[in-house]
Amino acid sequence: MNPTTALYFAALTTAQGATLRAGAAGAAFLAGVALASLLWQQTLVVIGTFAGSRISPTARTWTFRLGYGLVAAYALKIAFPLPAL
Repeated sequence: MNPTTALYFAALTTAQGATLRAGAAGAAFLAGVALASLLWQQTLVVIGTFAGSRISPTARTWTFRLGYGLVAAYALKIAFPLPAL
């Protein structure tokens, strides 16, 4: 689970708590979130499959390094936030 997405939806549901307490509105919100998440994950799978079979092994290695580097940098940013100015 993406922590930023989880935080966003937690803030959104907290802010809209009164509206989402109604059975139909809450169910529609939950169904919409689940459908959007499923479609996004499937889109990433299709793009990954398409790109993975067409790029060279060297490009694939650098793509992995870049991706893992971004995740590590984001983890460090969360673990050690910059002081507020």
